[in-house]
Amino acid sequence: MCLTTMYKILHVIIAKRISTHLEEQNLIPASQKGCHPGNKGCKAEIMISKAIYQDCKRKNKNLSIAWIDYHKAFDNVPHSWVEKSTELAGVNSKIVKFCKLSVEKWTTMLHLKIKQEVMQSQPIKIRKRIFQGGSLLPLLFCTALTTLKNKLNRADWGYQAHRPERKISHLL
Repeated sequence: MCLTTMYKILHVIIAKRISTHLEEQNLIPASQKGCHPGNKGCKAEIMISKAIYQDCKRKNKNLSIAWIDYHKAFDNVPHSWVEKSTELAGVNSKIVKFCKLSVEKWTTMLHLKIKQEVMQSQPIKIRKRIFQGGSLLPLLFCTALTTLKNKLNRADWGYQAHRPERKISHLL
């Protein structure tokens, strides 16, 4: 999906406001590498996973790891959950309302060109999917994962890192 330049600029402004709020309220977990500016994301997570594996192997400890494949993750997030998760995070209600009204307007059209004739579909409403290509939408996706992060933290499972106060239960 192509997003207009104005749409991208608006998303940068809104993303900055949401990000600032989430950071001030300590709502972006350290385990959520995708939302922290300047972070190496998956590369950092792979390095941490490798270090844990090597430590367990060296100490002859059992280790269970579960990987969740977010295959087409952006395509599978219902808009209603994006709205609810931003509300739960305490994001400014005007921003939540803007995002809600914005995604309600999302449509696409199919164009088919056969020789010199172009056929066009009626507008098709997009009910779930977070467009990639802007700075706001990945942040909304990360916010939607916060509930999962909270449940994992409450389970009190994980790998006890070298520092006793640090237990790693998940890497997002």
